[in-house]
Amino acid sequence: MDKGQKRSYALNFAAFICFSLALVLIVLLRLFQLDSVVIWYNKYTDTLGEFEAMIQSYGASWISVGIILLNFLVKAVIPWFPISCICVVSGVLFKWYYAFIINILGLVLLFTVRFFWGRKFGGGNAEKILAKYDRAHNFIDSSRFGSSLVLFLLRLFPCLPINAVSQLYATTGISYLNYLLVSLAGFSYKLFSYTIIGHNVYDPLSANFIVPLILLLMFSGLALLALNGVFNITALKKSKLK
Repeated sequence: MDKGQKRSYALNFAAFICFSLALVLIVLLRLFQLDSVVIWYNKYTDTLGEFEAMIQSYGASWISVGIILLNFLVKAVIPWFPISCICVVSGVLFKWYYAFIINILGLVLLFTVRFFWGRKFGGGNAEKILAKYDRAHNFIDSSRFGSSLVLFLLRLFPCLPINAVSQLYATTGISYLNYLLVSLAGFSYKLFSYTIIGHNVYDPLSANFIVPLILLLMFSGLALLALNGVFNITALKKSKLK
C-alpha cells in the first residue's frame, strides 16, 4: 500500500468516526425526549437558568470583550487555548449574535497576525515538512489550480492547526484579502457551531446544544471526504500528465 492509499484510508476512517459520533448524538437526542428523562431534567432547569443569568450579568462587559480578543491575539503567537474553547466562552458570556460578532473579529485578528507573521518569517516547520513532499507542495502552491479551494477545505478540516495553515499560505503569494475571506468562509460553520454550543451550555440536554454538535461532526466528516476527493483527483491528473 503506497502513501496515497494510506492517506485515503486514514481520511475515510476519520470521516467514518465523525459520522458515527453524529449518529450516537442523534440517538441520545431522541432518548432525551423521553418523558422520564424530561421529568428528571426539569428539576435542574431553574438552577441552570439562574446560573446563566448570573454569568451573563457579571461577565458580559467590554472588559470581557477585550480579554476574549486578547486570547485570540495570544493564540496567533503562541500555543494557547483551542479556538473552540475561546469561541464557546464568548457564547457563554454574551447573547449568541454578539458572541458571533466578537468571535469573527477575533478570527480576523488571528488570521491577520499569523498571515503577516508568515510573510515576514516564512512558513516555519510546516513549510519544512511540506518541502519534503513535492506532490503536497505543488498542490498547495497558490500558483497552482485550486489553491483557494484547498485553503477552504483546510479550514473546514477538523483538528488542523490554524496557525500552521495561515503561516504556510502566507508564503504562497496568495493575496491577503483572498486568504482572509476564504479562511473566514471555511471556518464559519465551526465558528457558528462553537458559539451556539457556548450559548446553550446551560441546557446541555436540549436540541439547541446537541444539534450544533451533530452538524459540526457531519460537516467535519464531509470535509474529510471532500479533501480526500481533491487529493485523489489531483493525483489522478498528475498521473495522466506523465
